[in-house]
Amino acid sequence: MGKDRIEYLDFVKFVAILLVCVGHCYVMTPNLDSIVRPIIYSFHMPLFMLVCGYFSIRSLEISIKSLLEKKSRQLLLPVISCTIMTVCLFGGGIRVEIIGCVWFLKNLFICYLIARFVKCVKIPVEITLPLSWVILLIIPYGGTLMINFLYFYFCVGYLIHKHLDYLQTYKVPLFGISLVFFIVALCLNWTNPPEKVDINLLMYSPFRFILQVFVGLSGSIVIIGICELIYKLFGKRQRVENVLSYFSTIGRYTLGIYVVQTFIIERLITAYIKLNEVVILPAFTDFIFIPLIGSALCLVCYYVVRITQPIKIINILFYGGQK
Repeated sequence: MGKDRIEYLDFVKFVAILLVCVGHCYVMTPNLDSIVRPIIYSFHMPLFMLVCGYFSIRSLEISIKSLLEKKSRQLLLPVISCTIMTVCLFGGGIRVEIIGCVWFLKNLFICYLIARFVKCVKIPVEITLPLSWVILLIIPYGGTLMINFLYFYFCVGYLIHKHLDYLQTYKVPLFGISLVFFIVALCLNWTNPPEKVDINLLMYSPFRFILQVFVGLSGSIVIIGICELIYKLFGKRQRVENVLSYFSTIGRYTLGIYVVQTFIIERLITAYIKLNEVVILPAFTDFIFIPLIGSALCLVCYYVVRITQPIKIINILFYGGQK
């Protein structure tokens, strides 16, 4: 994988964490009938998980014991630290925070474990990974933390990396089909936050389930394709290259930004600042004001990470020892 490829993928990671920060900022406007928020929520976590699955290919080659040690340090330790700090600083129920605080890191940890155990089976992963997803869909509590929904994208990301050379031939039609589908989904109001996947949804609303899976997948592919296109069209221009390089650098700190935004955006800004009483045009708030606030706070979180990361104890406890 060349340098350009790495920077381009880091740019995708930047877009993913930016969408997370912007999406969380809509909590400040509970009475706003937002158009943008449901669109972001329809694919931003699938995008995040797909990228994580793409980068998982090396980790899933090491032994289960080594993987447990590595991912416990990178993911579970920040989960424990954030949960304790959240309860101590902001109160709230310990049970609620054990489940909900930085929930995506718990989800990702479980996805790594499931995928690694699946790879132990002497059957091609092209068969065992989809089969493990189907099992997750039908077992009780598989929908906890949206694991059975997001695990699909983790598997897709892994398989994309594994068959990257083959898929390169079809990336243009894949992007085109995804773009058309996502535009149709926008027009038909199918871009909504995904529902919890359980047996009731599967049995009584299978079309809704299929829709949310493909909306998440198509939205993710569209974003990835646009990021690659931007790099190809403008990446060689000096000024644009500098901007893209800056954004790609931010993309290398997504775990830390995700942790920090839990405190700054989720626990402070959106908890204490509400825009109900502020007279702003709804369209301006939805399409410009909140996205700008979210983007600015994403940068704030990034610089908090860069400032605090050199402090060894903070890096170990909250950022998983990121280098």
